[in-house]
Parts: sequence; C-alpha cells; structure tokens
Amino acid sequence: MDRGNMTVNHGEDSAKRWLKAEFHAHCSLDPDDFRMCRHTPEQLISRSAALGYEILAITCHNLDIWTEALSAYARSLGITLIPGMEVTAEKSRHILAYNFRTRSENLDTLKKIRARAGEDTLVIAPHAFFPDRTCLRDLLGRNLDVFDAIEYSGFQVSGLNFNRRSARLAGETGKPLVGSGDVHFLWQLGRTFTWVYAEPDVQSVVSAVKQGLVRVESSPLSWFEAATWWATAIWRNAVPGNPAASDEIKNRGRLGTAQESMKS
Repeated sequence: MDRGNMTVNHGEDSAKRWLKAEFHAHCSLDPDDFRMCRHTPEQLISRSAALGYEILAITCHNLDIWTEALSAYARSLGITLIPGMEVTAEKSRHILAYNFRTRSENLDTLKKIRARAGEDTLVIAPHAFFPDRTCLRDLLGRNLDVFDAIEYSGFQVSGLNFNRRSARLAGETGKPLVGSGDVHFLWQLGRTFTWVYAEPDVQSVVSAVKQGLVRVESSPLSWFEAATWWATAIWRNAVPGNPAASDEIKNRGRLGTAQESMKS
C-alpha cells in the first residue's frame, strides 16, 4: 500500500525532509517477546541504519528501554531514536505510546493515557482490528480522541489483510495512518514502514505524525514468510527462557528509569 505523493510546502520548512521511519519494533530486551526476538537493540538499530531508516522506536512490551547511551549510539548511525513502548491497557489491549517517559503502570488504562497525553507525546493504535484479544477493535472507535494515529500493520499476506478496517476508519475520521512492521525478526525491516515529513528529532517527528505528514509504504509477506514467522515464534516460545536475558531486561529497566528520571 502506498498512499501516494503528498504535496508539502518546502519554502518554510527547509530543514524538513521525508524520513524513513519504523514505529513498532521489538528486541531481546522485551519482557514478553525476548524468546522470539534474539536481536539486541543495538543490532536492531544497526540493521535499520543499513536499510536507510532515520527514525526508529523500539517498543518493548510495558518497558521503555530508551537511554541516552542508546540514543547516542543510534545518532552515530544517523537514526533518531524515539522513546516508546507497547503498553497493555484495559487489562489486555495493546497501545503504542511514545515519549511519555513514565512507567507502563501509569498508562494501563485509556483514562490514564488521556490524562498524561500532551503535545510532546504520541499514541498509535496498533493492529487494531486483527483477530486477537490484545487488539483494540471496537474500543478504538469509542475512544478515538486518545489516539493520534492508526497503524497499518506489516503482518499481512496476499489475500488476507486485517488492516482494511483500520484504513477505512482512518479515512473516515481523518486520523493519520502509519505503516509499521511490528518487527520481531530483522528480516521484517523494510517491508512496511512510514515516510514522515519532519526534521530528524523527536518533537518534530511527533508533531508531523499528528499533522498527518506521513505516507505508508507496504508490501505483503509471502505465505511462506508468515508461516516461518509463526513457526519460529512458537518454537522459541516453547524453549525455556535464558535467565541471563531476563536479568538483563530487569537491569535495563532499572537503569533507564534512573537515567531518564521518569515521571512517577
């Protein structure tokens, strides 16, 4: 899917340009998906840079792993790292929250997210109408004010695309549609992503998405790729976790909280 070319006034925005962005990616520090995601955040950043990305959000489940050191590493490779996480709200629903700089328990209801949201934050509804209990589904339509954009997920195959309702809702309501890979394996990078017209800094990107200065580029997975994704996920989740990995996740979480002085 490509939403086509957008006309943008470049006269007053000479510092802005179209930036290749991934807003939904997981890594080995993810408390839920570390068995699936064997790549470290540094490996994710490095591979993204090699593929021409300039914007990346690492959205671990209920854990913001952003640190100054990790951001500096990304910046050294030409990538702006957006603080973010995929929070679980209303007991089971997944929501992408960016730049809130707080713990996930402070974003575990729509009411809390609504209260903490501001001009410097961004909220995206991921894979909203997929057939899974973690998806927002009709809850999205009843709480559209909470969300700045709706995701067009890269997990689609030829002839089966659960993004259609998301795209239709975005068109009907004027909400921006952003493409994301929901990356759990590095080979997913470069398939579905967003071009965002902004300067390469966090606030400019947040503002651009809210204004709808985005376009989606997407290509479906093959049935073989989708089957491989699921087979690998099932196999890795069946294998007992690595205690060292679990300890690193806990330590990174504590370190990030201390370094970034997260809001309580």
